[in-house]
Amino acid sequence: MIVDLDMRIWARTEDLGEGISSAVRRSGAARWVRPDASPDGLLAALQTVDCGLLLGFRSDLLRGAVPEAAIRRLLDFAATHAPGRLLYARAVDPMAADAAAEVESARAAGACAIWLDPALQGFHPSDTRAMRVFDRAEAMQLPVFVGWSGPLPSAARLEFGRPYLLDEVARAFPRLSIVLAGCGHPFTQEALALVAKHDRVFTTLAGVASRPWELLQVLQQSRDMGVDAKLLFASGFPFDTAARAIEAIYSVNTAVHSTHLPHVARSVLREIVERDAVSLLGLGVPPTPRDRLAPRPLAARLDFDGATAGDQRPREGVQP
Repeated sequence: MIVDLDMRIWARTEDLGEGISSAVRRSGAARWVRPDASPDGLLAALQTVDCGLLLGFRSDLLRGAVPEAAIRRLLDFAATHAPGRLLYARAVDPMAADAAAEVESARAAGACAIWLDPALQGFHPSDTRAMRVFDRAEAMQLPVFVGWSGPLPSAARLEFGRPYLLDEVARAFPRLSIVLAGCGHPFTQEALALVAKHDRVFTTLAGVASRPWELLQVLQQSRDMGVDAKLLFASGFPFDTAARAIEAIYSVNTAVHSTHLPHVARSVLREIVERDAVSLLGLGVPPTPRDRLAPRPLAARLDFDGATAGDQRPREGVQP
């Protein structure tokens, strides 16, 4: 079972706010292939894994949001062509007046978790309004995904992105599952300390796999601290893909090959890649694992407005 816990879509980067849009354009300028956040790109990337979690986006601070209507169309399409293989985490901005209501209606909207980011949304995790959101999430048994695996805009409040600030939240809501994106980058030591301290705090490798030396350090430190069982696989799509992230994880020992530096056992790497995060976090019923040797067609082309581009190319279904 391979579960990608960090995938996103958007029609244009401006939907994320001008600040993130500029940061994404700058980071993509040095790449041969720019991030493809279209529904087509996500459906193609989903072919590598057994299940993916689509994270929403909303930040009133940055004046950006991905419309839920567009996400709903993609989820409906995936439910037909790849049932059970695409889950959804609703974006909630705790500073918004409707935040608590958004959490309470999340399951009715098809969400199995919620997403937020103190740095991008500009709030202290123990702010009264944020604590109200965490309280409702625990009551609704909705895991909370925290963080952003892409480039940060200058307007982000980095002081609110420190993982240790979530310590009070984890103490106040011990039954709430909290998942930190990208091992809390750039505060990886704090993130691992928080993961080691609380039973229901986890972290993903979203974005970390694209930085080989940091990946090796995170894996070694997690082994030293005995928390490698709480590292969850995530690619950080569209800034990376599951295929590249998996390759990077299995190749992590290349940097220390023929040296006396410690290596990470392949069995540990495999456990991270193939961990059943759906069951671990209570996101739903895990789908049937794919046959890795079976040939798979490319994902069907799907416009962001929900119309399949059958007038331009033959339509191909996504095999479940």
